[in-house]
Amino acid sequence: MPDAADVVVIGGGPAGSTLALRLAQLGRRVVLVEKALVEKATFPGRHACESLTGGVLPLLDAIGLRSRVVEPGLLSPLGATVSWAGQLTRPEAHGPGYLVDRAPFDSVLLDAARESGVRVLQPARMLDRTLDEAWSIRLDTGEVLRSKYLADAGGRSRALNGAKVQYGIRTLAMYACWSGVEQRDGDMLVEAGESEWYWGAPLPGGKFNAMVFVDAENAGPGLYRELLRKSRLLWPRLANAVCGPVRVCDATPFVDGTPVAPRSIKVGDAAVSLDPLSSQGVQAAMGTALHAAAVINTILDRPDDAQFAMNFYRKRLKESTDFHSRAASRFYREQLGVCGNDFWRKRAMVEDLPPATAGIPIDPHLRVRVSERAVFVTVGVLKGPYIEREQGVELGGKVSAYFGGAVVADLLRVLNGSPTAIEVVQYWSRKMPKAQALQTLHWAWAEGLIESVI
Repeated sequence: MPDAADVVVIGGGPAGSTLALRLAQLGRRVVLVEKALVEKATFPGRHACESLTGGVLPLLDAIGLRSRVVEPGLLSPLGATVSWAGQLTRPEAHGPGYLVDRAPFDSVLLDAARESGVRVLQPARMLDRTLDEAWSIRLDTGEVLRSKYLADAGGRSRALNGAKVQYGIRTLAMYACWSGVEQRDGDMLVEAGESEWYWGAPLPGGKFNAMVFVDAENAGPGLYRELLRKSRLLWPRLANAVCGPVRVCDATPFVDGTPVAPRSIKVGDAAVSLDPLSSQGVQAAMGTALHAAAVINTILDRPDDAQFAMNFYRKRLKESTDFHSRAASRFYREQLGVCGNDFWRKRAMVEDLPPATAGIPIDPHLRVRVSERAVFVTVGVLKGPYIEREQGVELGGKVSAYFGGAVVADLLRVLNGSPTAIEVVQYWSRKMPKAQALQTLHWAWAEGLIESVI
């Protein structure tokens, strides 16, 4: 297939641009197909602004773009005022937050991909595709692309088929851009209402984005202002402002049922959509793209490891959905304590029980062993540009490969003869600092990987 690209990426948002850029950095021939062609001031026309956590910075480091994003000020430091569970707070313990103007941010990512050798076709849409020895992808421009691999970064609408597995309550977001807003401060505003919750943040040019998250049956442009009037944080700023067009979009958390196959992969919102309360949609999109790049690189270069690479990707998506659904559930449970209606009750339904041994102190003289339910398995782990095989330990459907940089299987294999807890720490201290060895022991105990000898 001398005329075929290695990978065609459908979609030029953060997920698609990050994936294309990383693959180009790995030496791959990449074509990116983006349907929108507008000025940078509005590209890509999907979101005006979003809040991010400091977790976006390591992702920008991984693709070498931190300076191109941070130095021009595309990430604005963002405080937060939160009215939740009957309390008004400015939570600063969660680390730095940022507000990003998506138009220039997305443009930086796409421009970097183009500069790295990615062929960007814009505007262009995929009309259909077929797979034989390679993908044949027909565009509305009349061009037919040939590619070894196909990546879907087309957002919630998705370019590839696959069932959406809903793992949260169906939620719709109503939002609009307001002008003439009283700018009291630069804080993001988050507020729990009676049967809805609100998010608002300032936009460049003195405007303001206000969103209301509701059950599907309570969504509609006509209800937007009515619900905002009940907000004690947002409405005082919006009462005398001018509201732009009201839009409604799906904000239901879901994961794709077939996120990866031997010749295709889904990234970003095409693969997984987090609960909007996490404020980590952009980071999750970029994170899936970086993992997907290593998966694709492995499948193309090391086909014998393809199954391990695909299992790695499925596992990371599941870990992400589990983590974020439990985190969101904790916040919803807090509000349920002061407002016990169905809106909050059904969103707080995810169980968040700690492991049975968590919090139980370990007697230094307690004799321990590897759990009889633990199984040593071979798994895929990310190592540089590839997914490589590593020994892991599976317990209750969860696989652990590393903790604190150490290979868990190697640590557990040496627990012969029922040593005491203090003997375990002493042995592990030959390989790591004693404090880390003690922390690892407590983690293995809490996870149930180590149990007492009865």
